Amino acid sequence: MTVPVLPDVRTVPHTPDTAHSVVARSAELAEIGRCTADRMGALLVGTPGVGKSSLLEAALEQAGRAGARIVRGEHLGERIPAAVRRSRGRLVIGIDDVHLAERAVWGAAHRLAHQGEALLIATAETGAALPEGVRRLLAGRRMRRLGVAALDRSGTAGLLAARLGGPVGVDTTERFWELSGGNALLLRELTDHARAEGTLRRTDGTWHWPGLSGPPGDGPADLVDLLLSDLTPEERELAGMLALAGTLEAGLDVVARLGEAAESLQRRGILTAETSGYRLSLRLDPPLYGAVLAARLPELTARRLRLRIAEAIRATGARRPHDAVRIVRVTAGTGRQPDAELRAAAATGALHAEDFALAESLCASLSRSAAPGPAAHEALVMLGAALAGQRRYIEAEACFARPAQRGEVVRRRALNLALGLGRPAEAEAVAGADRGVRALVRLFKDRVPEALRLAERAAAETGGAGDSGDARPLLALLRYVSGDGRGALAVLPRPSSSRNGDAGVDAAFLGGWITRATSGPTAVGPAVDGLRADGGPRALAHADLLEAQLLRETGRQTRAAALSRRAAAYHGPADWLTTRAWRIALLAGAVAESDDAREAASLMREARAAERAEPGHPLMADAVALEAARVTACLGDRAGGARQALETAGRALRAGRRSQGLTALHMAARAGAAGRALALWRTHASPETVCGPVDVVRLRHIRALARRDGSALDDVSHAYEELGLLPLAAEASAQAAGAHRSVDGPRAARAARGRGEALAARCETGVPAWAAPPWDEPRTHHELTAREQEVAALAGARLSNQEIADRLVLSVRTVENHLYRAYAKLGVTSRAELTVRPVAGAGRTG
Repeated sequence: MTVPVLPDVRTVPHTPDTAHSVVARSAELAEIGRCTADRMGALLVGTPGVGKSSLLEAALEQAGRAGARIVRGEHLGERIPAAVRRSRGRLVIGIDDVHLAERAVWGAAHRLAHQGEALLIATAETGAALPEGVRRLLAGRRMRRLGVAALDRSGTAGLLAARLGGPVGVDTTERFWELSGGNALLLRELTDHARAEGTLRRTDGTWHWPGLSGPPGDGPADLVDLLLSDLTPEERELAGMLALAGTLEAGLDVVARLGEAAESLQRRGILTAETSGYRLSLRLDPPLYGAVLAARLPELTARRLRLRIAEAIRATGARRPHDAVRIVRVTAGTGRQPDAELRAAAATGALHAEDFALAESLCASLSRSAAPGPAAHEALVMLGAALAGQRRYIEAEACFARPAQRGEVVRRRALNLALGLGRPAEAEAVAGADRGVRALVRLFKDRVPEALRLAERAAAETGGAGDSGDARPLLALLRYVSGDGRGALAVLPRPSSSRNGDAGVDAAFLGGWITRATSGPTAVGPAVDGLRADGGPRALAHADLLEAQLLRETGRQTRAAALSRRAAAYHGPADWLTTRAWRIALLAGAVAESDDAREAASLMREARAAERAEPGHPLMADAVALEAARVTACLGDRAGGARQALETAGRALRAGRRSQGLTALHMAARAGAAGRALALWRTHASPETVCGPVDVVRLRHIRALARRDGSALDDVSHAYEELGLLPLAAEASAQAAGAHRSVDGPRAARAARGRGEALAARCETGVPAWAAPPWDEPRTHHELTAREQEVAALAGARLSNQEIADRLVLSVRTVENHLYRAYAKLGVTSRAELTVRPVAGAGRTG
């Protein structure tokens, strides 16, 4: 009998696809490692294409590096020598698709695992019938079931960067994730297709892709056909309708008749059901399934299904705003022309949903057919909004200039001129006597005191809601920026559960943002819920921004980064409340706090590029600069981060933006420049100029750092904890420990350090290295941290990133980040240079 080959997998590298597929699977690999350490096997369960097989191979390699002997399923029909089974090294059996394996294979694996002679690591599809032996191992706690989900946005970004060999734009990452749903196999096919057709290109070091320009290519389409090849006729009928409509309610008659098919598709992970209020909506998951099915439906079949869907929606009364949009979409190409009333309702719904191409088509049709008068003017204004939404600002200006220049038309035109075309002087001329619009233009010119006076007068004269829209959100922003947080919240309109258009979104976002910034993150939930209830893309992007900031400040950086990615990818029209550059910069800051320095640096470059493409907005420009200072500090240049924060604070305070100035000074103080930060505050602001409880504590923090007062820092830590700001509470305790150590003795230092460690344990990341006590001897940006020295020394000894990660019990991504920072500080670009350049502190790597 042939003895199976048992390779030493410690010397077997990943294949390229395996390496790419597991780049974002460090958590799953760590969990499998804990299973094997506990003498348990692992069953990796997930839908087809999520990367189970690659994860299995990586897990077997990991076990091999830890000293295990590996046997793969195809060898289990052969005789395994007793000496191998009883060797000091553990025996690990790997079986891919165990639900499809022959009885002889899983039977042998079960016998060895049940006898304690081996551990079984296997994969299976979600919902598949498992072999009896595997079920017994699970029931007997000799094996643990581990779900392998599709990649989230952060995982997709990591996989794409690894596969393409460089950073990927946030828009591009979102497009790939949206289409693939994070399915690793679909991502591979999509990237291969995009590169082959030349639409995925590298520009200035970053990969960009505009999305599918037509039907999916043969590679992705053939893969989807394979994955869906065994659908029943009923399942294919329902999948076809969802492919054409996008989403359908489970209660629609045409869907309810296919209830069993819907249940089957959901069990197989092809269909997702989502609840919104009292409605249950169904959609295909991932959306690429829908794109392929819609492209390959026979024309007559597609026409029949479209008409059935439209009639089913009409039968419900079509009372909701987006019902008209769905009817118009699904009936396109059937030869049936919607009436003018339906087209007008669909145009309004399309603008809210930011389907600007559809809105343009509908509004152009309405403006051509409407008789001269108010209806024609309204259609023309809506057409301008649709064009501005596609960033066709010159065409939009031509539309906005034609109707009577009053009311909302003036505001839209002024925003288009100032933020779209970068012509604030013309925008102010258009505003005329409208003080609310003039105040907005003065904000863009960074003349905050003047803008505040104009907004106060506009609100006093009109009671808030004037002809050009509600002036109260702008007044609230200006009061907050000027240092009056309580006054800002006092003028905002009460939130409403109904849609209030852009003004409602503005008020909800500002209410949440100012509450968070003045009173802490604990009371922000209602604002986030209100924005999500609106349902429009702009409202959802603002909800993501607000919730991400809340999560960052409460120590949940992983979820914060995921929400920040979605917000950064939002590509709506020019907005007076946020800019695209700022949204990307917030993502860079969140990623930097998650200890991914390399991606944070590339994201900041993308934010700066977006900023150059946008008209000037000084408030937003300094918000970007503040995140850039954070990223600089996280990259190891603490002094550089402090310098950038001080420069930002100086600009903000000189312009009258006191709240932003204090935020920048607080960061500068944390980065070691507390004395200079306090002096700058005293120069530009009176002691009472603070927005609320959070700013009071920030100012106390700056003063305590400047005085090196351990007791005051202890008090600051407690105050932060009461506000829910756990990372800052942990940081203040760590700083207090340093102050006590040099003044009050070891007992007080130990108490503060213990409190700081307990607080840090409640957060996903520890105290940032750049926020060390400023009275400690500061490192220059050329000196390595202890961990960077360890990683650089091992890299210089020609160990791979994986080997370094195993030796130091780190993830591969963390090793890459440490190496990235070490290269920058040492001025080297490769491992070869590390072998000839001595690394300080290398002796501590043992």
